[in-house]
Amino acid sequence: MNISFYMLILTAIVLTIVGILVSEPLLYIFGASDTTIQYALPYMRIYFVGTLFSMIALGMNPFINAQGFASTGMMTIFIGAIANIILDPIFIFGLDMGVQGAAIATVISQILSAIFVLRFLTGKSSELKLKHFKNVEFRGKEIQDVISLGSSSFVMQCTNSLVQIACNSMLSQVGSDLYISCMTVINSVRQILEVPVLTIGDGSSPILSYNYGAGIGKGVKKAIRIITFAGVVYTLVAWMFIILFPQFFIHIFNSEPDLLQIAVPAIHVYFFAFVFQAFQYCGQTVFKSLNKKKQAIFFSLLRKVVIVVPLTFILPHTGFGAMGVFMAEPISNFVGGSICFMTMLATVYFKIGVQNKV
Repeated sequence: MNISFYMLILTAIVLTIVGILVSEPLLYIFGASDTTIQYALPYMRIYFVGTLFSMIALGMNPFINAQGFASTGMMTIFIGAIANIILDPIFIFGLDMGVQGAAIATVISQILSAIFVLRFLTGKSSELKLKHFKNVEFRGKEIQDVISLGSSSFVMQCTNSLVQIACNSMLSQVGSDLYISCMTVINSVRQILEVPVLTIGDGSSPILSYNYGAGIGKGVKKAIRIITFAGVVYTLVAWMFIILFPQFFIHIFNSEPDLLQIAVPAIHVYFFAFVFQAFQYCGQTVFKSLNKKKQAIFFSLLRKVVIVVPLTFILPHTGFGAMGVFMAEPISNFVGGSICFMTMLATVYFKIGVQNKV
């Protein structure tokens, strides 16, 4: 844990410096226009100042959950979220700071979450305690293990960013800023709806790892069945609500009539194969929990880089226009999710059943 903590601090410092220096070109890469850059740039530069606190809160919180303090880990997120909700209107409207005020409120919220995490991990309740830098022995093997185990999650996040760059780039060519705003809204809806699926995966990961390490094949198979069932049921229900009440989800982030006219059909298309994300997450959770890093990384790259990115550039030029960008997601969910899940069944689930061991 201590090695991870100091590696995290070093990474955060590097990201802060680099991020502030390349903020403007980075925003243009992600699809910012000359109209939106005046709002995005000051926000992003302030936001990068809070990188260290954000990474401490999010990066060290799993060490709280791993000790069995799930409610304490949840409080880390709760404190930051509530503080942000309270501070946003104060800085944006009360102090008339606009976008910069929103960024400052976010950074303060991250600081509060980081303080909470550090106080717990240095307090009496925590079995794992943070040590002073001088008292930590940095072994090459342990550093390599940390990097290795985190590589799959790193690749997943990188591929998500790559997809966003591709989508915004194509929408700026075949659409307009309105279409980019539409994609931003839909991505925000997706992030909200994905939380329960990710929670199911994160919650089941220690169970999968324990049973796998203990050689309890039945426990691994039972966990896989539960993850699959819960994920499929939830994504089906979420998809049904998207189909029936698309305006409700869009209005959470934007209520402009022009955007709503584009966003309703776009969100229907984007979420058409949402249920297959449950199969994707199930497969990748199993691979990651069982330390099968190559498979976890491969299927993340398959769905995002091999399928989504090419389709994002191809479909708009085959008669679908800007809507083709939104069509790339359900196609990748269906193809990538199916292949990932079937591979997991063939290499893990049924293999355990035949050998009656892990």
